[in-house]
Amino acid sequence: MANGTDSARAIWKAPQCPFTIEYSLRVLDDIRLAVVDAFFSLPRGGAEIGGILLGKYWKRRVIIEDYAALDCEHAFGPSFALSPRDQARLAELLALAEQNSGQLNPVGWYHSHTRSEILLSEADQDLHNRYFPEAWQVALVLKPHTFRPTRAGFFFREADGSIHGTASYQEFGLAPLPVRPIPSGVAPGPEPASAPRLRHGPEPRGPVIAVAAGAVSEPPPPPAPERLPGPARESEPQPADQLRLGLLPDREWRSLGIVLVIAIGLMLAVVGFQTRHLWLPGLTAAIRPASVSIGLTAIDNDGQLQIQWDRNAPAVRQGANAVLEIDDGPAPREIQLDALHLQTGTFTYLRQSEQIDVKLAIHLPNGQQAHGATSFLGKLPERKPPPEDPQIRKQRDALAEEAVKLRSDLAAEMARTKKLERSLNQVQKVLQEQQRKRLENQSPER
Repeated sequence: MANGTDSARAIWKAPQCPFTIEYSLRVLDDIRLAVVDAFFSLPRGGAEIGGILLGKYWKRRVIIEDYAALDCEHAFGPSFALSPRDQARLAELLALAEQNSGQLNPVGWYHSHTRSEILLSEADQDLHNRYFPEAWQVALVLKPHTFRPTRAGFFFREADGSIHGTASYQEFGLAPLPVRPIPSGVAPGPEPASAPRLRHGPEPRGPVIAVAAGAVSEPPPPPAPERLPGPARESEPQPADQLRLGLLPDREWRSLGIVLVIAIGLMLAVVGFQTRHLWLPGLTAAIRPASVSIGLTAIDNDGQLQIQWDRNAPAVRQGANAVLEIDDGPAPREIQLDALHLQTGTFTYLRQSEQIDVKLAIHLPNGQQAHGATSFLGKLPERKPPPEDPQIRKQRDALAEEAVKLRSDLAAEMARTKKLERSLNQVQKVLQEQQRKRLENQSPER
């Protein structure tokens, strides 16, 4: 099986591509496993990874025989955006690969897109032109999916040097290859993490599969295992035993574990939904109504404070009455709200200061209360007098003229009154003087 799938290759062609791309199915399957592993490493899209493609360019053929992963630090987030240190690592990785002259050289690079389609963005094209300037160097973009096979597409420089980056001319699917069984004996140890993953040796020869547009790369069927004469040894594990002994690669075990966790979570969710009538009432009763948000907000509209709350909240619908407390000055104001006014969900208040604190206490039938609080801070608007009605202005002017006339008449009357008072005083003095003289004439002494 290992000899059959490890040496199998596929050919990718496009009419616009001036050369043929030939790649190892096992190499792209290893890249696919790493991409899927990173895809499930983080929620909502996972992490994007990348690296360089190694191989040869010979007789108008780009042959991909190996790869070297780039350890991206993801300084700008989960996307495959290279920081200055990532670019330095990429330059070192390319320089190390160039030292293997005559064996495997950089023929391009690969990276995954988990939040966009299969395309080569402007940033991707800048990186491609900077580190992979040869006309025959290619870029491979892979897009993993939770339930469907991973899709991929190649990008290249056309005859005029341009790159069609909006989409790949021919996308193709990457189906998982059969698991490679490990022979009996000691399992090989992991490769050093410091050195890039490079393979050397003669060019592997095996079946070549042509990849058409949108086709999925399927490996050839594995050859039947040879049966040795004589009874089978009990200590020699069969393929099924090897799977039970845990000889799957670590990345496949992690992917299998993630799928199992998702499946168990979905099963628990279905069971919980079907039995919600058993546990939901108790859970609802255990939650205090005061902890339920009633969505109390305050919005200013030219000095009019619009106090609103969620009229569809359970506490509001069940509330018998409520107390709305507005702190807008020396002493807070308490406004009683009945059930009908509470269910309208709004109250308008003409604010007098720049800071308003609002509290709403809802009295529930079971004796408990639900509370909400909010605050508003803002300058008071300039209150301009409303425009005056012309009819009212006319009446006001007429009243003003009448008031002036009345004041003038009153002043004239007051002047006449004072004149009469002076005349009366003079008459009184004359009468008093005459009476005095009369009394003197009647005196007996005279």
